[in-house]
Amino acid sequence: MNAEKREEELIRHKIAYTYLELLRKKARDEISVTELAKAAGVSRMAFYRKFGSKWDVVDFYLGGIMHWEVAWDERNGGDLNIWDLEYGTRFFKAMKEHREDILTLMDRGYATLLLRVINMTNENAGGDMSIRSIERYNLYFLAGAGFNAMLIWLRDGCRESPEEMAQALRDYMSSGERIRRGRLE
Repeated sequence: MNAEKREEELIRHKIAYTYLELLRKKARDEISVTELAKAAGVSRMAFYRKFGSKWDVVDFYLGGIMHWEVAWDERNGGDLNIWDLEYGTRFFKAMKEHREDILTLMDRGYATLLLRVINMTNENAGGDMSIRSIERYNLYFLAGAGFNAMLIWLRDGCRESPEEMAQALRDYMSSGERIRRGRLE
C-alpha cells in the first residue's frame, strides 16, 4: 500500500473511532457531520470524500472487524470456511474484543447494520451458492442465531469463552433441534 492510500485509511479509521467516542456520549441524531469532522480533525469536505454518511462510517468499522478479524484467513489468502469451528470462534473473539463498541452501536440503533454486515460476510465466506439453493438459508439461520446469541452474551458479560459460544452455535446448527414449549428438546 502506497503512502497516499495508507494516509486515506488512517483518516477513515480516525473518523470511525472518533464517531464511536461521540456515540458513547450522545445519540446518533445529536451528532452532526460537522461535529464529527471537527472532533476527528478533518474538514467536512474531507469527511464526505471518505464517507457518504455516518451510517457508512459504522459500515466501514464493522466491515473491517468482520473481514479482517473473523473471515480473512491469512494462511491461504482467502476467507475461512463459514462452517469451520474456527470461524465461529473468531467471530465471538472479535465481538468480545470490541464489546464496548458493539454494545454502543446496538444501543444507538445500528443493530440492523451489524446484522447486514454479518450476513454479507457469511455470504462471502459461504462460497458460491445458487440463489435458488434452499441451503443458502442456512447462512441466514447461522447469522441470525449467532447475532442474537452474541448480543445476549455481550450484555451478560461474556461469561462463556468464545470457544464455548462457537461450539454451542455449531451444536445448535448441526443438531436440527426444534424449539418446543419454550425450550430445546
